[in-house]
Amino acid sequence: MKKAIKLSIAAALVSSTMAQAADVTIDGVRGGNLDLQLKAMTVIDDEKNGYAPSNGSGYLVKLKYETPEVFTDGLKVGVGMYVNGDAGLTNWDVKKKPAAGGDWDKGAYGMVVDRDGKTKSLMGEAYLDYTNDYFHARIGRQTIDTPLTVIQTSLMPNFYEAYMLDTDIIDGLKVTAGHMAQMSFGSRAMADWGMIGERTGTAGVATRLYNDPKNDPFYSGADAALVEQAEFYSMSEAAGFSDSDGRSVLGLTYTGIKNLQADFWAYHAYDIANDFYTELKYKIPVAKGMAVNLSAQYLMQKDTGDSLAGDIDFNMMGAKAALGTKKWGVFAAFNSSGSKDNGTEGQYFNAWGADPAYTSSIFSRNAYREDVDAYKIGAHYVIMKGLKLMVNYADYGKSKTEQSSRDLSPTNVAAGNDAYEIDTVLVYKPSKEWMFKVFNARRVSEYNSTTGASTDGARQNHYRLIASYTF
Repeated sequence: MKKAIKLSIAAALVSSTMAQAADVTIDGVRGGNLDLQLKAMTVIDDEKNGYAPSNGSGYLVKLKYETPEVFTDGLKVGVGMYVNGDAGLTNWDVKKKPAAGGDWDKGAYGMVVDRDGKTKSLMGEAYLDYTNDYFHARIGRQTIDTPLTVIQTSLMPNFYEAYMLDTDIIDGLKVTAGHMAQMSFGSRAMADWGMIGERTGTAGVATRLYNDPKNDPFYSGADAALVEQAEFYSMSEAAGFSDSDGRSVLGLTYTGIKNLQADFWAYHAYDIANDFYTELKYKIPVAKGMAVNLSAQYLMQKDTGDSLAGDIDFNMMGAKAALGTKKWGVFAAFNSSGSKDNGTEGQYFNAWGADPAYTSSIFSRNAYREDVDAYKIGAHYVIMKGLKLMVNYADYGKSKTEQSSRDLSPTNVAAGNDAYEIDTVLVYKPSKEWMFKVFNARRVSEYNSTTGASTDGARQNHYRLIASYTF
């Protein structure tokens, strides 16, 4: 029996099975929507240097049910349960660099919400949803789709306990408002803090997430973890501070002019920071089936109230141009961040899962660091029906952001070299049900030449396989 279970888990790593939301009908009466998803992934290989995961697997089981209208017209209730853990193929034993030297075969912490890959469940969604002719409202635990609450995930996503409302009663203008009281970090948050964010607090997580600090090879005492993944904390606790009044948001989206979209969003994290984000998108048809898409963005952050995160004065601008058809496409993007002379003032305090930057890659989000000029180019080509190749190259230069020290180092670490990442992705979709994806990410960190005794270099040559079946 154990062998059969192990084989079934291994098979899950070769295919990710998911059921899309389906209507539930009982005796001809609609009974709501049921969403069942089973997803799994595995690392094929990477540099065995202790910097990036070179082995690892993970799975996610999602079961969500949303009722039909209850009590009154337009009111629904939704509940979503999520279960995440190691699929059985991860080596969790090697948590320190081998004393005798040699390879450090590190497990993939970014696929699970428990540091040892143990199964952990969470009711990530539990909400009331109401819609009428004038507005839409959702109250409770949920995912939130705004520019500064969306980030790339692996398996379990981030969740927010929030009160959200939107309306489009004005033609061409959508207004969104809400307040986030709590949040829960998903499975990739460990990587957002460590391998991706490199302990700078700029990549979506700004505090340590190790669940058991006393057993951690790097942190102890004042550097111990403050929060765990797949647990709800107040927005300030999730950022590493004492409790405050959460984070409010107001957004305006204008689409009243053909081919133009203009967005403006403002976020207020009480006693921590104000964020302002604006973006313009314009589409220019140039031939039948071909168009140029132009985009520009600007992100600004400033401390507020008691300034719990210290002095913050960050700004980042960006531009992107893309040309393409259904067969092929190319793009070029740019981001530039400002510079300050006072500690971390000039970098983005990215504590709640944000990643709108045009130049972000699979494992790099350097545009949120201080004094960065980042460039990214990419192309995709449909080789044949269902087979698509994508290649992207991003150059981030060398920022002024320092990497926070480990117990192995007495001081923070300054960047020592230029950073870059090359991503190659091949996607094959032979039918509507099946999808296969394999990717390689070649990356060099800006701390590659200054990592000291903690790793044998900060670089990646990462291979991963993903497959899914939808029914």
